[in-house]
Amino acid sequence: MTGAAPVSPLFAVASPAVAISAVKLADDGSGDVIVRVYESSGARTRTTLQVGLDTTSVIATDLLERPLADSPSHEVTNGEVTLSLRPFELRTLRFSCTS
Repeated sequence: MTGAAPVSPLFAVASPAVAISAVKLADDGSGDVIVRVYESSGARTRTTLQVGLDTTSVIATDLLERPLADSPSHEVTNGEVTLSLRPFELRTLRFSCTS
């Protein structure tokens, strides 16, 4: 059965060199959304991550979803987050969403 309308993605990246490797709910049951992206071409890359959710904040975390003290600042502006990634860098972002 075909849907009535197209569905917008929750997250999308503008650069073909950056891949989204995971989108999941946070392990602590808070309702936050975890997104993991990585740079796949071996070069420094600047891209935007388009966000299809209403978010109140975004922070960088480690793989165990703990906030990083020295992480770069990330802000959602007009539904996008600007990212600068080093070659082959994996970045985990935690999005707090509005209900």
